[in-house]
Parts: sequence; C-alpha cells; structure tokens
Amino acid sequence: MKQSIKIFIFTLALCPMILNAAILIDGKLDEEEWKDAQNIDEFVVIVPFSLESPDLDTRVLIHSDEKGIYFGFINSQTPETRDRRRHARDGLRQTHDRNFVVVDLDNTGNTGYMLGVALGGSVLDYTITNEKQLDGDWDGEWFAATFENEENWYSEFFIPWNMAPMNKQDGDSRTIGVSVARMIQHLGITIGFPGISYQRSKFLSVLNKVEVVQANPKNLDFFPYTVANNDFINDESSFDAGTEVIYNTGAGGELVATINPDFGQVESDNVVINYSPRETFYSDKRPFFTQSQSIFNIELDWYPGFELYSILHTRRIGARPMYDCSEYSESEGGSDDLEAQCNASKVNTNDIDMAFKFTQRGESTDFGAFATFEKDEDFSEGTNFYAFRTIHNVGKHRIGHMATHADKTFIDRQATVNTIDYQYISDSGLKIEHINMFSNISDEDSGFGSRTMAMHRPNKEWRYGAEIYYFSDDLNINDMGYLWRNDLMAYGATLGYTRTDFEDQSISKSRSYNIDYWDQNNAEHENLEQFYSFSFSQSFKSTSNIFIQSNISSKGKDDEIMQGSQISPFLRTGNGGNIDFDYRSPQYGPWKYSFGIGVERKNYYAFTDRRRSASMGIGYTPSDNIRTWLRMNHRNRSNWTIRTGEDLYGTFSQKRLGLNTGVTWYRTEKEEFTIKIELVSFRNQGGQSWQIDDNGYFKKSDLPADSINLGSLAFQVRYKYEIAPLSNIYFVYTRGGSVFFGDEATNSTIFSDTWDEPQGNRFAAKIRYRF
Repeated sequence: MKQSIKIFIFTLALCPMILNAAILIDGKLDEEEWKDAQNIDEFVVIVPFSLESPDLDTRVLIHSDEKGIYFGFINSQTPETRDRRRHARDGLRQTHDRNFVVVDLDNTGNTGYMLGVALGGSVLDYTITNEKQLDGDWDGEWFAATFENEENWYSEFFIPWNMAPMNKQDGDSRTIGVSVARMIQHLGITIGFPGISYQRSKFLSVLNKVEVVQANPKNLDFFPYTVANNDFINDESSFDAGTEVIYNTGAGGELVATINPDFGQVESDNVVINYSPRETFYSDKRPFFTQSQSIFNIELDWYPGFELYSILHTRRIGARPMYDCSEYSESEGGSDDLEAQCNASKVNTNDIDMAFKFTQRGESTDFGAFATFEKDEDFSEGTNFYAFRTIHNVGKHRIGHMATHADKTFIDRQATVNTIDYQYISDSGLKIEHINMFSNISDEDSGFGSRTMAMHRPNKEWRYGAEIYYFSDDLNINDMGYLWRNDLMAYGATLGYTRTDFEDQSISKSRSYNIDYWDQNNAEHENLEQFYSFSFSQSFKSTSNIFIQSNISSKGKDDEIMQGSQISPFLRTGNGGNIDFDYRSPQYGPWKYSFGIGVERKNYYAFTDRRRSASMGIGYTPSDNIRTWLRMNHRNRSNWTIRTGEDLYGTFSQKRLGLNTGVTWYRTEKEEFTIKIELVSFRNQGGQSWQIDDNGYFKKSDLPADSINLGSLAFQVRYKYEIAPLSNIYFVYTRGGSVFFGDEATNSTIFSDTWDEPQGNRFAAKIRYRF
C-alpha cells in the first residue's frame, strides 16, 4: 500500500513535466530539438562588473515551441571544483554553481522574471520591476533539472507560456527580452550575456532581444487547498478549505479569484523586538499576494530590511481586526459581561471572505485591478481593500498611476491614496525617477508626498546621484500601504567608485568606495540631522570579502522619540558617529564563517550613549543535501533611550543577545525538512528617568524607570513535499512568544522560561494542489 502511494505521488510530480514539455527536462540536452537551437556563447564577467572574458566556456541554447521556451546550459568545469550543495528556495545571496535565466515575456521593460537552478538542483525565482527591483515572494510554474559528466555540467529550463500573463504581439514570432548568467562558486564570479546586471541602473530595458514562436494560449487553473490546525494552548482544532482560480485569457489578461482563500503562512517571521516609533516592515509570501502582483509594486527600500514606503502593503490585509470593546460596556448601554466577551473574542488575524485581481498587459499600456473583502469577526467588522493600477510606456519614458482605497466602515474611516510615478532611462546611463503621493482620509487633512532621484553611471567604475524627499505632516498611506515616516524634507547625494582591473597575481577581485551625504529635516524645514557616510568593500579572489562603514552625524533634533507629544516637540541631540567591520570567509570544505564588530557613540548633552556590538556566524554542510547554521550577535549600550510615559523618558544599560540556529535536510529534490530556532534576550536595567525642558534638553527626573527584560522565541519544525510547481504538502509545528522577566533572570532562565510559557503552540497540515 505504501509503495503504491509513493508511485502515485511520484506520477503526479512527473505529469506536469511530461504533459507540458516536448523536451524531457532532465538536464541531458540530448533531444533533436537542441541541434537547431539558438546559441549564446559570448559571456563576460558581470559580478564583479569587470566585463572581462571568463576563463571557463559556457554555451546557452534556446528553443521554443507552442508549449513554451527552453534554455539549455553547457558549463565547462572540472568535477573537483563543482559545488553541489543544495539551498532553500530563493537563496539568491548564497553562492553556488548556478545558472540564471531572466525573461521579459512582453519586451516592454515593465516586468521580468529571474529563474535559477543550482548544480545541486535547488531553484530560485524572482520578479523584477522598476528596472532592477527584485521580489522573491513570487513562486512560478516552471521546470529545471541538472546533469553532469567529466567535462561539463548541464542545466535545462522549461518555461511554459502560462507561467505569467503576456501581452498580445502581432506577427508570426514573438519578441522577448532575455539575459542569461552563470555563477561560478569557486572563483567567486558571475558571468553573463549581455554584459548587464540587476545591480546596475539599467537592466530590464537593455535585455537581449530574442525571437521565439508566437504562442499565447488560454489557460484555466484551479488551486484547491485544505488545512488542519491544532492549537495546543487553547486545546482547539480547526479545519478549513478553499480554492483559488487563475484564468489566462491568452490576450495578455489574467484573472485571479479566490473563495475562502488560504491566507495562512507556513514561513515564520524573524524575531523582531521594536521599541522605536517606527513600524516593522514584513514581506508577504501568501500565494494570492504573489501571483501577478508585480504590477502593483510601488515601493522603495533603502537597503535590505529598511523599507521607506510601499503604496500597497499586503500585510495590512487579513491583519489584526479593529475592536472597540468600550462600546459594549455598561456605560454605553451594554454590560460588563458583553464587554468581557468582546475582549475574550479578540483574534490576531482577520479571515477573508473572497478576493480577486485582474491584470491586462498591452504593447505600451498595462493595467490591473485588485480587491479583497475581509470577513466580519465577532465584535468587529472587516475592511474592504481596493486598488487600480496603470503603467504606460513611451520610448524611454514610463508613467504610471495607482489608486488605493480602504473601506473601514466599522470605524467610519475611508482612506484613499493616489500615486503617480515616472521613470526615464537614457542610453548614456542616466536614470531619473519621480513619485507623487496624495492621501485623502475621513476627518483628516489631505496629505502630499514626493520623491525625485537622479542617478548616472557614465562607465563601469563611477556612479553618482542625488535625491530629494518631501512628505507632508498630513501624508498618511498606512491604511493600505506602509510609510517609514511623514513630516519629512530630506536631501541626499552619493558618489561611488569600483575598481575591477587588478593584475592576475593580485589577491583582489574588486574594490569599492562610496561616500554619501544626507540632510534630514521636517516638513517645516527644521533641521533634524545631517550625516556623512563612508563605506569600503573588498572582494578577494579567494571568495572572501570585507566591508567597512563609518558614519558621522551632526547635532540636531529627534522629533520621533516624543511620538507626537505637544509638551516637548523635539529632543536636542549632539554629534555622533559609528564604525562597523564585517568579514565573510571563503568556503573551507564544508565550513564557512563570518564575523563583525562595531562601535557607536551619540551625544545627548546630559549623557552619551555608547554601543558595542559583535556578531559571528558559522555554516556547516556535512553533505550536499544537509545545511546547518549558527548565528549569534551581542550588543551592549550604555544609555538606550526610549519614551516610557507622557513627557517621561528612560535610559537603560542594555545587553542584547540573539541566537539563530537550525538544520535543513533536502532528503530528495522534492522534500525539505527544516528545524530552526531563534532566541533573543533583551535586558535593559539600571534605568534613569528623564524629562525634556522647553529648549529640548534632557533633565533628570526623580520618577522610577522600571527595567525592561524581555525574552522572545520562534521555533519551527517544517516538512515540505513539492508534488509539482505550486503544488505542495506541508506539515508545520510552531512554538513561540515573548515573556517579561525580572532583573535577576539569567539568559538561560529567559530562554528556558520563554520555551515553557509560549504564547503560540500550534501544528498545521496543509495541502495545495494545482489542477
């Protein structure tokens, strides 16, 4: 019986590959079709961006038929230098022997798809928008396999025409944009054709043009799901089911509709302890919000983990419901029991009744519509969310508009945001971007925001640019979007130089210098801070690298720590600065390590806050299909400063210890088993209370400042079986939460008690299958 089940599942996994492809996707490239395929063999080094000719030969074959596009890579490399390690899906930052394909199926430069497969069989897929902006939340239906012999290793890609919606093109053939690349792990380089990189200003608009067969078939897919949950804390079990329907019109249109959609995530968020006035930004891996979502992406992240704004932030949808239990109190005509029932009924996520989105791609204009309808929870009403997006291309210019609307009838709030975005890219390497945001919210003044950026890369060595931001005090996009802060008037400039032309005997591979200037003011043009930043990075031919960054900040004003207080609208701050150093080692057999150290000081006139930090990481791969890791970080601060009450602030001696460790076993190419745990000990003691005088300076207060000792835990055991692309079985156990402790608690006590007293303790089984 068990053997029959295994054969059945294996057959399901093979069916999409057999039915959708004329060429068997096995990595061998031995079919007749490859003999007449288009050929690419003129590769150059693109990481680092030296544009030199590589020592190793690489050939790429391209074939297309009525079912899709095929890419075949022939990678010359000796067996002893090949890296066969496996990695988690979308592990772009991990270095492996890997082949990449980027396709712009519309040849408009609006949206591209990056697909990659490592020699070990692990895959990644990203959408690319805004010329070079990557998003790894999307998972597509495509196929890849690898094979090797003594002379070469090979990879084979199959991209079905229905992987993504495509515009309608006239004629007997279709023109698409293509880039192909190969990462060579033991040399620490990436080679590609053409000589472009998504790390440069221009990428999607300069892809190589390739003629393929004309095909754009209609397609209808169903994605039913079932999920069973067990809550061990509340001793409750639940079962749910729903479906998602995706219809490709064959003329550039795609409709995605859901009934009782599966909006649960099997990927856990990282542990974040945030006492700042700024909201933490989380990405979204829920299936509905990754399918054909790139057209709605208007966002900017300054660096990984720091999002400045996102006009449509999908984590708002299905988030914690809104409650006002005081409406059910005895004083409002209710009862104490009814108010207690309301408080007891609060949940952390809002279910969704239904959702849909429609996108249409054209020769020069794309548009999309989006709507989701939250369910009415007990003692709360759900929110309805809407968005409409258009993008129009004229030569080297692109202009777009998006309108979003959040209907929060339960609290008599209607929130509308209109956004206009513009982009221009010249042949000389000049890139200009501009965005205007207009917010209109019930019973609030209208808000306005804008950003203008110009960046020029005249050659492969130099880059320089400038940008300006203005966000009015009334700008508010957070009902359906995300904004780091409003009330902002800021200017910035950057200058960078990269050298890659080192001698053969040199140990250096690339060297970069960067200088940045930032002048931050509020919307009334009152200066908050100015700082200069200098960074240096060095990559070695051994594949190790170092990174050094130093910042120097001027005296200024902090207007965020008060969180809107009218008693003291700002805090005066003095000069400050920091320097940080990071090192990443080469691969030593199964081992790899990294470490970093940093120091910082900030003057508050009444005291100085000093920060010392250290981090280390170890990666160990005992075999190609087992990956383990251990990451630790420790930080001390002499005067961590936060708001503790109305016109009251506290400084604390801080010790923060973080631990992240786990193991992933790739039992087969279809199976992934992961155990991971993240722990944080956040200890803040020896508190001193402060107030702020009329001039914005701290003055001591006799009021007590209670310690803040917090432990946080996130533990997960997950088994994933991929039946076929976009069809998976999951078994997931999660445990975690946060617990406060007294001053006497040790780190071991904090970690053990956080484990023993979890706020979440669940098991889930889920299957999602494509028909």
